[in-house]
Amino acid sequence: MKIAKWRAVISLLLFITFVIVFFTGIGLHVAPHGWLAKTNGWSFLGFSKQSLTKIHTLIGFVMSGLIGIHLILNFKLWLSEWKALFK
Repeated sequence: MKIAKWRAVISLLLFITFVIVFFTGIGLHVAPHGWLAKTNGWSFLGFSKQSLTKIHTLIGFVMSGLIGIHLILNFKLWLSEWKALFK
């Protein structure tokens, strides 16, 4: 696969993980605290608070890995931008 296709795939995966982390973060922000969420059967988009926490954490780690790959694939561009910024 050419580098341009890898960049496109990584960018698409980053976008998808961002959307998931964004919405699970909103759900966790509006979730009731402690036992209230469990007792009342609270859910956000069909997920319990515990499920949202697990999804948010797991996808957050996946997103962190994808960011690392993204930075490696775009290192030359990133470096030239920094050089231009501090000249």
